[in-house]
Amino acid sequence: MTATDGSIEFRNARVLDGSGRPPFSAHVLVADGRVRRVGEDPAGADREVDLDGSYLAPGFVDMHAHSELRLFDHPGAAEKLTQGITTEVLGQDGVSVAPVPADLKAEWAERVASLDGTFDGTWPWNDVGGYLDELDAASPAVNCAYYAPHGNLRSLLTGFEDRPVGTENVAAAGTNREITVGGTRAEAGHGAAPGALGVLQTELDAAIDQGAFGMSKGMIYPPSSYAREDELEALAETLAARDSFMVSHVWNETDRVVESIERYLDICRRAGCHAHVSHLKVGGEANWGDSEAVLDLFDEAEAAGQRVTFDQYPYTAGSTMLTALLPPWARQGDSEDILDRLEVPGTVEEIAADIDAPGEWENLARAAGTWDNILVTRTGSGDHQGETIASIADERGLDPVPAMCGLLVEEELDVTMADFIMAEEDIQRFLADGRGTFCTDGIFGGKPHPRVLGSFGRILERYVRERDVLSPAAMARKAAGHPADILGLDDRGYVREGYVADLVAFDLEAVSANATYEEPLQYTGGFEFVLVGGRVAVEDGESTGVRNGDVLRSTEEWGGETRPTLDRSAAE
Repeated sequence: MTATDGSIEFRNARVLDGSGRPPFSAHVLVADGRVRRVGEDPAGADREVDLDGSYLAPGFVDMHAHSELRLFDHPGAAEKLTQGITTEVLGQDGVSVAPVPADLKAEWAERVASLDGTFDGTWPWNDVGGYLDELDAASPAVNCAYYAPHGNLRSLLTGFEDRPVGTENVAAAGTNREITVGGTRAEAGHGAAPGALGVLQTELDAAIDQGAFGMSKGMIYPPSSYAREDELEALAETLAARDSFMVSHVWNETDRVVESIERYLDICRRAGCHAHVSHLKVGGEANWGDSEAVLDLFDEAEAAGQRVTFDQYPYTAGSTMLTALLPPWARQGDSEDILDRLEVPGTVEEIAADIDAPGEWENLARAAGTWDNILVTRTGSGDHQGETIASIADERGLDPVPAMCGLLVEEELDVTMADFIMAEEDIQRFLADGRGTFCTDGIFGGKPHPRVLGSFGRILERYVRERDVLSPAAMARKAAGHPADILGLDDRGYVREGYVADLVAFDLEAVSANATYEEPLQYTGGFEFVLVGGRVAVEDGESTGVRNGDVLRSTEEWGGETRPTLDRSAAE
């Protein structure tokens, strides 16, 4: 048989069923895309594979991915499949590819190029449904889910302007349909606010109707960062009405991380909305250890009846666009505005002064402690990849800030970085918490952060096998079952009869996260099989080329307008 045909039975598997229960021995039969039998006796199949005690788990969910546009050029997604990922969640950080005003498509394409990749030609979609249809036509090898990005929603009304979205009447320019105050959702009794806030709520409702599972926001990335609390609370109320959830890159992950998370939880609490924190971290040596205070906040929220979850990647360096090192005032406006500002005499000196001084904004350069801890991972030209800002400054005979700003101008802002700001102690404390899920937060191109290709393998190798921070069962729960519960996927995330056969088989002793900062483009080793929808996508560590992913749409998966409440964890 080929990798795509017939039934397959995995014999003598140590099953991690995704619930967190201890592994158990079983034979697992897969046919017609689903798990058909989990039993003590063999059932027989077209193909029989003896796992000889290797683990068989549900396919892993990358709860924070940036493959929106990469999947059009690289639909095979080998870098994800080879680390056991069968589902990617897109639309992160409040800035992504849909919805988009027609007159701002070019600007949005330029803004997300470093983060989400590029598309050949003008984007043929305007809304979430159109993007998901286009993605479906690309036949990705992994399943894909999508969040409605807050910045994109906001741009329908305000473009990239830093101004409130209030109760005044507005006309949303450039969309593919007319938007008026009091749209169909508000008239149907979904409680939309008057004026522009009501329009924004209506647009979020429409995005969910078209397939978005929740809403992401990125409080350091314009235009999402321009949101006022009344705006965020109104959107959280819309999410609460759908039993959906908000996902946030919070205002500050360094000096004010505890304060920022408390502020975010409070907004969601007032609205009655489930809160999910993106790539949870504590940055800056002065703040290391604050993971305890963060988890205390989660405990208090849960005690008050609020649902709180998060995702994280297992590395001490973060990664984002180099423009994130600029003070907020320096990255206002569109790309042309930022570039023009950087060339105004005196601007670089002002930026350097702001970076050197304590302030209210998230100062990632100060959190890194030294410019040797800012590593350039990708540039549009391909120059300076794998070099630190300190080394680039030395080459140019400049101070670090002028060197950084010069690089941004030369590359027309198309630069990504890795910033070394975290401590192992905090990473391990978050990894051990049952509310968490895992992600790659993978930004592709150049010499990317090794998390792109190595996150899930590193968790298994370093934190399950070597350090015993997690048991194999807890890892499978956090990597598969828990994410499926959060997203509301009632037939995925578990090794159970009748469920979609997204499965991974691995020898824990052989798993190796081979990607490094120096050589990041190395696939994870040790995964014997990866199945997506019952078809073999990886065998003996190699991609088979099978592309059997589904583009998941929220209301279809939920079986209605609201997300089901799922908690299929094993009983304590």
